[in-house]
Amino acid sequence: MYSLFKKEITSFFGSLAGYVVVIVYLLATSLFLWVFPGNFNIPDNGYASLGGLFELAPWVYLFLVPAVTMRLFAEEHRLGTIEILLTRPLSSMQIVWGKYLAGLTLVIISLVPTLIYFYSVYALGSPVGNLDTGGTWGSFIGLFSLSAIYVAIGVFASALTDNQIFSFILAIALSFLAYMGFDFVGSVLSPSDFQQFIIWLGINDHYLSVSRGVVDSRDLLYFVAAVLLFLFLTSIWLRPGLWWKSLFSKRAAWIAGVFALLFWISAAKYFRIDLTAEKRYSLSQVSEEVAKRLEKNVQITLYLDGDLPPGFKKLQSAIVEKVADYNAYSSKRIHIDLADPYEITNEKEREKLFSDLVKMGLQPTEIRQNTEQGINTKLIFPGAIVSYGDKHRGVNLLKNNQSLGAEENLNNSVETIEFELTSVLVKLMAAEKPAIAFMTGHGELNEYETRDITLTLSDQFEVNRITSEALVRTPDKYRAVVIASPTQVFPEADKLAIDQYLMRGGRVMWLVDPVQVSLDSLSNGYSTLAFGRDLKLDDQLFRYGVRLNYDLVQDVNCLMLPVNTAPVGSPAKFTPAPWYYSPLLTPSDNSVISRNLNLVKAEFASTIDTVGNSGDVKKTVILTTSAYSRKIQTPLEVSLSSINQVPDRRLFNQPSQIIGVLLEGKFTSVFKNRMVSGVAETESKPTKMIVVSDGNLIANQYRHENGQLEYLPMGYDRFSKQTFGNKDFISNAIHYLCDDSGIMELRSRVFKIRILDKVKVREEKLGWQLFNVLSPVALVILGGVVFVFFRKRRYSR
Repeated sequence: MYSLFKKEITSFFGSLAGYVVVIVYLLATSLFLWVFPGNFNIPDNGYASLGGLFELAPWVYLFLVPAVTMRLFAEEHRLGTIEILLTRPLSSMQIVWGKYLAGLTLVIISLVPTLIYFYSVYALGSPVGNLDTGGTWGSFIGLFSLSAIYVAIGVFASALTDNQIFSFILAIALSFLAYMGFDFVGSVLSPSDFQQFIIWLGINDHYLSVSRGVVDSRDLLYFVAAVLLFLFLTSIWLRPGLWWKSLFSKRAAWIAGVFALLFWISAAKYFRIDLTAEKRYSLSQVSEEVAKRLEKNVQITLYLDGDLPPGFKKLQSAIVEKVADYNAYSSKRIHIDLADPYEITNEKEREKLFSDLVKMGLQPTEIRQNTEQGINTKLIFPGAIVSYGDKHRGVNLLKNNQSLGAEENLNNSVETIEFELTSVLVKLMAAEKPAIAFMTGHGELNEYETRDITLTLSDQFEVNRITSEALVRTPDKYRAVVIASPTQVFPEADKLAIDQYLMRGGRVMWLVDPVQVSLDSLSNGYSTLAFGRDLKLDDQLFRYGVRLNYDLVQDVNCLMLPVNTAPVGSPAKFTPAPWYYSPLLTPSDNSVISRNLNLVKAEFASTIDTVGNSGDVKKTVILTTSAYSRKIQTPLEVSLSSINQVPDRRLFNQPSQIIGVLLEGKFTSVFKNRMVSGVAETESKPTKMIVVSDGNLIANQYRHENGQLEYLPMGYDRFSKQTFGNKDFISNAIHYLCDDSGIMELRSRVFKIRILDKVKVREEKLGWQLFNVLSPVALVILGGVVFVFFRKRRYSR
């Protein structure tokens, strides 16, 4: 076998054709990755990744591998040496293995110069070395596995004929059918277990996983079985008179039975090793369980396709890859289709689709691209419609935090893909909705002022409005209670109802204004007095671990109001001016509730102090002012005229004032050691609550328009036309309070942004292009020179 192996290696590199094949392959790969514009171009895409190489490789290898393997047996047939070879004291399988290993070695040798691309991306990273090394090496394992199958197919094709050209074409055709043919067949079948089996037979279904840096035992078993199948077919074809007997021999039956057993066992017992640095292709335990609980096939239509910027292409790939991760654990198929609305040429039909997508909850975003005709602007919907049986839901997959740049927003979007997909699958599978309640009876916000958040939450919860008496009667019915901007004193009986609900493990969200400000007076152009509002809740909140202060915060990072700056008698001229009493609050990255959210709009917010040293309650700040803020004690006069009196910035020297805090643990009842009837529990079960010192944070504005009510979104600012992160913050907060499965913890995943140094790429682009195009070719030529030199030296003696 070794002699046969050595002969094939020597023959390949002893001829000019061998070097031409490898050089053409390397040139084609280098040009696509470094020169030609397109999705594979590394400098243009701007990401420190070799993903383009592993996407391109299956197609380039369709031609490289057949070119390497076409002569292995075809030449033996043509020269008539196959009969001599078969008379050697070697079995057919040994001959095939010798040829196969030689072909595989030649392909691996041709792969070695691509390590130059690895070095280049490593050096161009920002900072240097900003490349996922583990994931890249894992992807090379996938490329090796793909090569192994292609070589086995090429050896088989070469054994069928004595014509090298025909062998080359046949190997390309068989490799293409094995790679994509089963996917094409599966795409025309209706979703079923049979369709899933057909797709599983194809190479693509397994290569996609391994090429990302995920080593799955089921994929490895598939690659090994596929290689052995083609080598076995080749070995029996070499002896035409015995092929029928060999095909149905006991040995073949035993081998088939062993692999069938292994595949059956691997369906239940398998391992997956994620070699990426952040384990970005590993599902959490909760997502695995959700995938395993699927009882029907899932259809996902992703409206993110067509001519897109590189960042959105990367987001698209991340979504498709995440769906593949779910499929690794699910017995049902999660099928994803990519849709480009601009493929609809009829403008009216396209507009209707846009309208339908908005009704399903997808939020459009506008992108600008530089084209030959100039700057092209178009609307895209970076989201998906997920269907489960007869249920359909929209899910937005782009996080658009206005305080962050495009790269950060896209990276945040990639981080939350698993959270969004798992959440929507749980909603679709839910048989009934849990109930939450808005407390009434103390001047809280009415149903019109909470309409936006109610509609948002009703997607997953049954939302009720209850009194404290109803809470006493059915405390176990409600997963959480929201107290939204009360304005009237809480009687002791109502405080007791809330307290005992909390002691039983209920969850509460307090949105309380400790300072009263008359907005009517301000809207009429007058000043007003801000003074403390005593709701009789101070002792209760203090016992739980927080204190609401009777002050107001001012923040340099605030909303802008239009102010008439024109001289008296001149036409009005409105100029934006800062309104320091409307701070734009900063969500903390230390909590899954507030991580990666847009700024939150507030108005007349107060500060919160955490009190007590109880180890039973964990306190996490989730909402603060900016680094340039201050607090002012009440009572005080608040006037719109203060806009024209710009205070000294040096006065804003009290940074990061607490506006929202999460408390988790075991709470002590405020009625402990008090002679009050109805106190059943004085120590709570493990539970959680959230306290926010701005009641209107949850409110939406509404107005009468043409005899009808017009509702504005939560966090919407009429003057700047911006919508801030209020809805996401409140929605996350309530979902976190009600979440016992750990789904919200998926928002804590962090992926490092891996980009190229844009300055270095721009200034040194030509040099790196020449280096990556010429160096691999030069390396092959140098290797050839060394090979010929030592060969001549050996045989000249």
